[in-house]
Amino acid sequence: KLTKERTHPVLGPYIPMIKQIIEDDKTRHRKQRHTGTKIFEILKKEGFTGGYNTVMDYLRKEYRKQREAFLPLEFELGTYAEVDWTEAYFYLRGKETKAHIFVMKLRGSGGFYVRAYPFEKQEAFFDGHIKCFEFMNGVPYKIAYDNLKTAVKKILEGSNREEQEQFMALRTHYLYASTFCRPAKGSDKGGVENAGKEAVRKFFVPYPEVDSFEELNEYLHNECIKLLESNPKWEAEKAALRPLPAVRFDGARYKEAKVNRYSMVQFETNRYSVPTIYVGEKVTVKATADEVKILFKGTIIASHPRIYGRYQEQIKLDHYLELLLQKSRALDNTKVYKPQLLAPVYEQYRRNLNARSHKGNKEFVKILMLHRDYPPALVTEAVEIAMTYNVYSYDGVLNILGQLLFSERPKMAPISKDKLQNIPEVVVIPPDLSKYSVLMSGGRQ
Repeated sequence: KLTKERTHPVLGPYIPMIKQIIEDDKTRHRKQRHTGTKIFEILKKEGFTGGYNTVMDYLRKEYRKQREAFLPLEFELGTYAEVDWTEAYFYLRGKETKAHIFVMKLRGSGGFYVRAYPFEKQEAFFDGHIKCFEFMNGVPYKIAYDNLKTAVKKILEGSNREEQEQFMALRTHYLYASTFCRPAKGSDKGGVENAGKEAVRKFFVPYPEVDSFEELNEYLHNECIKLLESNPKWEAEKAALRPLPAVRFDGARYKEAKVNRYSMVQFETNRYSVPTIYVGEKVTVKATADEVKILFKGTIIASHPRIYGRYQEQIKLDHYLELLLQKSRALDNTKVYKPQLLAPVYEQYRRNLNARSHKGNKEFVKILMLHRDYPPALVTEAVEIAMTYNVYSYDGVLNILGQLLFSERPKMAPISKDKLQNIPEVVVIPPDLSKYSVLMSGGRQ
């Protein structure tokens, strides 16, 4: 016997409000959606006089109606991939640090590859694609994305999107199509979300302990290989991918800047040094996920590891050596010279130089310039030998460096003072110079 759906005499006037709350919640983060208790409190403020159970009974029925059914999916090898970001924590030089994990999953085989970054900026987004494509040695024909700002400029009607220009350049370079999930529909890319969870569970429990993001990514790379070696479809999927283009995509971000009077260039909130001859010049900053290069008229004049913090500086001593040669007294107080970044022998040698000469700092700067033309390890060895033999000058270090560089003889250890004292004194009898007088007189006796 069919019965009519029961009416809600008390709740009825508030049902449109409840449905609107439920609909709005679909676009919110899961943890920020309204609970039944919160909805009940809202209704009470609006004048609802019914009970808590009345509201909860209605919500249970309404949520049951909206439960979505899913079809099992199967993808042809090489045709479809999904990309997403997830987060994980690790120990970076002993400090708990958050990593943003770029995940690409191939749906045909279920294989995935991950990379860790300190942020989700455009440079990291592009670098993640490039590294994944090169690892797979190919490109899937279509990739599904969430509505990331690095890819989508504007969400249009239905599945249409206005894409970011640089993202379109990436797709055009690698010749693949894009598709985008419906807003707040995580099930549209459930495969990659599950891959992200699996990667965090397998690779970040317990926390990896590393000294750099580079070391972390090397670890993740090796772990991905181990996981994929046991995937029976992985090699077949790789073979089905579109071939890589001959040239790698340039995923860097470019920005015009001006070198300030301290020979520094600002990018975002951080500053990077360049050689002092470029003070006042306009330059181009080229930033990738892990490196910042500064170019002058198309030529690279400086290269630095990218700073991930804020309001920090990257300074290379070499950029300031010409200026220090002119202002050598500033070596004692300038922040561009950091003795702790050099081998300990250098600062000790500098002090000894200054104790012997008022031009000690200038001689020391000239010695530092030797790193430009000779292997740094060899320069350091020359300084160590010079200090052992009490040779305190640029010319002396250069002479020792030349002997180290060009001599094929085995190096001899310095002779100790004790052994020198035991060597017998050698007496040299001077010749009788009168015998040569005949030469001075033109051969006459």
